[in-house]
Amino acid sequence: MNRIEAILERVEKPARYMGGEFNSVVKDHSTTAVKVALAFPDTYEIGMSHLGLRILYDLFNKREDMLMERVFAPWPDLEQELRANGLPLFTLETRSPLTAFDIIGFTLQFEMCYTNILQMLDLAGIPFHAEQRGDDWPLIVGGGPVAFSPEPIAPFFDLFHIGDGEECFPLLAERYVRLKGEVTGSPRQRREKILRELAEIPGVYVPQFYATRRDPHCGLDHVVPREDLGWAPPFPVKRAVLDDINRFPFPANTVVPHAEIVHDRVSVEIARGCTEGCRFCQAGIIYRPVRERTPESIIDSALSGLEKTGYDEISITSLSPADYSCFPTLVEKIMDRVADARVGVSVSSLRPYGLTEHLAEQIGRVKKTGFTIAPEAGSQRMRDVLNKGITEENILMAARNASRQGWDLIKLYMMIGVIGETDDDLQAIVDLGHKIYDVQRAELRKAKGRLQPRINLSASSHIPKPFAPFQWMAMETVETLYAKQQFIAERVHRKGIKFKRHHVEVSQLEGVMSRGDRRVAAAIEIAYRKGCRFDGWTEYFRYDLWLDAFREAGLDFTIYLAELPIESTLPWDHIDCLVEKKFLLREYERARKGLLSPACEKPYRKHNMPPEMGDKLICYDCGCACDLDHIKKERVDGYQGLLQLQPARKPLSPPPVDGPSFRYRAAFCKLGQMRFLSHLDLLRTMSRAFRRAGIPLKYSQGFNPRPVMAFSPALAVGIESREEYVDFQVGVPLDTQVVVRLNGVLPEGLSFVRVVPLADGAPGLSRAITAATYLATVPGVEADALREAVDAFNGASERFVDKVRKEKSVSLDLKRFVGGVDLVHEEGIGAALRFPVMLDQTEGSVKPDEVLRGILGRETEGASFVRERLHFTSPQDVS
Repeated sequence: MNRIEAILERVEKPARYMGGEFNSVVKDHSTTAVKVALAFPDTYEIGMSHLGLRILYDLFNKREDMLMERVFAPWPDLEQELRANGLPLFTLETRSPLTAFDIIGFTLQFEMCYTNILQMLDLAGIPFHAEQRGDDWPLIVGGGPVAFSPEPIAPFFDLFHIGDGEECFPLLAERYVRLKGEVTGSPRQRREKILRELAEIPGVYVPQFYATRRDPHCGLDHVVPREDLGWAPPFPVKRAVLDDINRFPFPANTVVPHAEIVHDRVSVEIARGCTEGCRFCQAGIIYRPVRERTPESIIDSALSGLEKTGYDEISITSLSPADYSCFPTLVEKIMDRVADARVGVSVSSLRPYGLTEHLAEQIGRVKKTGFTIAPEAGSQRMRDVLNKGITEENILMAARNASRQGWDLIKLYMMIGVIGETDDDLQAIVDLGHKIYDVQRAELRKAKGRLQPRINLSASSHIPKPFAPFQWMAMETVETLYAKQQFIAERVHRKGIKFKRHHVEVSQLEGVMSRGDRRVAAAIEIAYRKGCRFDGWTEYFRYDLWLDAFREAGLDFTIYLAELPIESTLPWDHIDCLVEKKFLLREYERARKGLLSPACEKPYRKHNMPPEMGDKLICYDCGCACDLDHIKKERVDGYQGLLQLQPARKPLSPPPVDGPSFRYRAAFCKLGQMRFLSHLDLLRTMSRAFRRAGIPLKYSQGFNPRPVMAFSPALAVGIESREEYVDFQVGVPLDTQVVVRLNGVLPEGLSFVRVVPLADGAPGLSRAITAATYLATVPGVEADALREAVDAFNGASERFVDKVRKEKSVSLDLKRFVGGVDLVHEEGIGAALRFPVMLDQTEGSVKPDEVLRGILGRETEGASFVRERLHFTSPQDVS
């Protein structure tokens, strides 16, 4: 066991750091020209759910001349272990230090991850400030939505890539590595020459080529080109736009973690951008114009993804899926190809008018994977201010359609702290929640089932983000926002409505970071040195330390939350998102007047327009050069093509429902890194492996069908096993190659030994298994001491050990569960203890570490265990 494996055994969730995955890519560093570490400054569970990471990982690793490995922010326990052992932060694939890479690319999704960026640089041994780094350090690159307002972290980055990355990021990486071999001079001189060349790539912003000036109207610093360079850097920096996203098909062969992640499913991006124009939404502006993937590529990516990953759910994702030009038909076509295979479909951020009764029926054909409504406001007046483009009738109809199909839980997202908001608007949030509850209750009662209506109502605090029409707004104070939360909480009376509050101080600091100028970097660095990490996680957020950090930096952060005069030059105005400022200002003024702006790029029929006049596509001349005639033709053609579509891939084979069932029992090993899988992770991993191997498992009936599988007693995390079992049912007899097929889709450390049929009436594993034999290795204890402890234990009539059960400490007699203990000598490990543990279904059992503690009379650090075998009531049960 090397040093990294040793420290990973001591952290909270080692599977996140051990590389427990399927489909990950490992390449030889010595033969690859371009080496990129893709850094996500948050946990593995969140980072592995990010679509952009999946796209770039697949894009780079498809090329023979490039490699991309991943690194995530280590949880505090791993950070502590790395520092204590003098180890640098490392990547997942090859556990290489970050300094071994040409480029470290940070994906910037959330402002509250800024201190995690410094944590990762610090653990890698890389200087924080770009000015301290020469050409002998990796190039530090930032990208993602947060990069559109980069000034608070500008001093820490060599450059930012603004916009779509599929085309420009590989080009940047290629050019950087080539220039490193061509440019001469000192490390600092080479770095500056290289950055000048890279600045010519579309979307590249190099902060060191720009200075800042104080704006007299708002008091914030804005960015201007430096005058002492002798050349003119790009100004403004225009974002990179991928005109046709179909040129880069969405990856189907994505990495499948064995540990659970936030979005544990096949996700397919169906479109990029949004036409709705919600005035609080930054993403709806910076991703314009809307670009749709073809229906054929979407369906093929989904089906291929299911085959290659073993997932049993597809997530259709975009900023507004309901606005995809042929969305209901697309969902129906997907469901026709996957429903019989027990695959569910979920939809992200579905607008209420998009959930028709037919669509709800289609999505619910397999299982109810979640339903969310985001009205953002309770009153129509406020929805028009926000430019939501939906009515109460739309919202209640969506709730009605979902409830008719059996959804008993509705997540209801609201927003508080918006311009012109009154107590009546807050009351309207409560009233709308009650109305939705009443609709749910009525529909669920009609079904005469046992489902009870439930609503999770949350009210987030509005943050005026850059590039949104509300960017000039002031953010309301902490006190005001908490008062509004309390107002809602006191008036929600339905038992089934749960009001969830957001942490207002976190939202306030997010507002500071999103609207901050370059001076904020000093406060971020001070906060990090004070111990701030994972500031988006409530349990780690330290508001007091952040207040101290801003004071020490000499900054009053309230200036970043104040109303910004419209004549101000703002800290992000040097970034051109392609939407003109005059459009944002016009929408801001319409919001003040409570005027709705219908969605652009969509057909809109005026009330007095006769039907024969046709539909008019709306255009607000926002600055994006959209060819509306081409857009309309493309989407009409796409819809017509979808109706006749015959995708390259056939529908997935359905699992057997009726007919005979064949029971099998399979023995397998769980060794090496796989010992870090929890029992639930093991169940998920095995289920997906069976699907990848094409084993036609039987499924349970009812609301949420599951594969009919049963496992031997769960192992604690960190324990290896040489003999585990799983029972499963299939609809057809299995051939002799089933073991080979399964082992071909399992990770190293999990492998099947045999698969045997079970006779009719054979007992299940829970009844058949009576005991388990463990081998315990105890480092640092001499063989003579072990012999003395073993003899004392075997000679005792009773031996009690304290353990915690259901939060209560109890004392158990180990002699009731443990047979004789043997001292053995294992090759390679020396003296070890072997002991059987009875698995009593009525009285429970004891854990191997509790047995070891009872034998030695104390805790033993560094002890390791292997479950060598399981014992059955009858030999026929394992034949």
